[in-house]
Amino acid sequence: MQHSLLSKFQGALLGAALGNYVGSQFNYQLEKNRENYKLFVDWNKFNLSKLEKNYLQKWGEITVNCAESLIRKKELNEEDWQKVYREWQYKWENQKDSTYELNPIKSSEIELEKLVGRVNNKQSNFNYINKVGNTIIASLPVSLIYHEDEFKLQEKLQQWGNVWQNCLEINLSNLVVGYIIAQALTERLDPLTLIPKIIDYIGEKEPLVGQLRQVEKLIHQGANLDSAITHLSKNFKFLEKQQIFDEGQQRSLSSAFFIPISLALYCFLSTPEDFGLAVLRSARTAWSTQTCTIVGILSGAYNSSAGLPVEWRQKMGVELLGMKDEVEIMKLAKTLWAVWCGVYDLNNVTQNLVSAVAASNVIRPRSHPASGY
Repeated sequence: MQHSLLSKFQGALLGAALGNYVGSQFNYQLEKNRENYKLFVDWNKFNLSKLEKNYLQKWGEITVNCAESLIRKKELNEEDWQKVYREWQYKWENQKDSTYELNPIKSSEIELEKLVGRVNNKQSNFNYINKVGNTIIASLPVSLIYHEDEFKLQEKLQQWGNVWQNCLEINLSNLVVGYIIAQALTERLDPLTLIPKIIDYIGEKEPLVGQLRQVEKLIHQGANLDSAITHLSKNFKFLEKQQIFDEGQQRSLSSAFFIPISLALYCFLSTPEDFGLAVLRSARTAWSTQTCTIVGILSGAYNSSAGLPVEWRQKMGVELLGMKDEVEIMKLAKTLWAVWCGVYDLNNVTQNLVSAVAASNVIRPRSHPASGY
């Protein structure tokens, strides 16, 4: 069943918000009681701590700021995006809690020692990896705007990453998610053939390609969630045990960066038609906030806003993507869609506007100036 492009824009943004919110609740449950494996969404008591609310606000705010920069400039303007990013970074860098650290892991012995120290101190939720995963939601508006041209999508995500600390793991993760979004928005996403297409798109880049092939194998085998978690997390377990800083361990470190996105791809591709099931399965991993967010983005883009659970949308409440409510998210998605359409006066994009939209290069050039949109 095909859905309108607008509904897919809305599904991706709203799915990101829902996935981020649900994942935060599961993460909060795990922090309170790591021995409790019977996790569930209690819609009558869906309350988060102040820390989790700040977390949602932080990552939602930069996502919205990125979207507003695209809307303001009607393209990715690297100078404007740098200004937006620096302002956001300055606002949050003075937070007392270490959760809000912004620096990525450097390829140095000192930083690796710090990382292993965190792991040995039983911080097994791997906070550094989690922050890398969160950047996927921040780059979502870029993926939506440039989805119709795969080469330009890669170029613009690279420009986005140049501002965002230019980390290889971040750039590769964003490129993979951006490509899947493009496939979903152009109605070309086939869950059974997607992984080889991703590898062709990004090239033979280890260790991400190795992780992607493992995901493909798990999907074809029909592996259950526990098996997928065990299999995809083995590189992280290896890192946890090793104390020697050699080339092999650095490769393992890079592999560990991609565990959340690998698990998210498994959860999405094994149940692509069911948004709720895919998100809830991804919530049962050690990186619930990140995997739920990625799955929410991909499943929302694939199934559109119509495929998101009505009950979730009704009972979610406020603080979605750091905004007031769902209405604001839907409005932001519609404005991004209007920018992609080439609407000149964005102030006249009303809720009742009905536009005819086709894929790039399908409609022939007009012989005279357009009288409207």
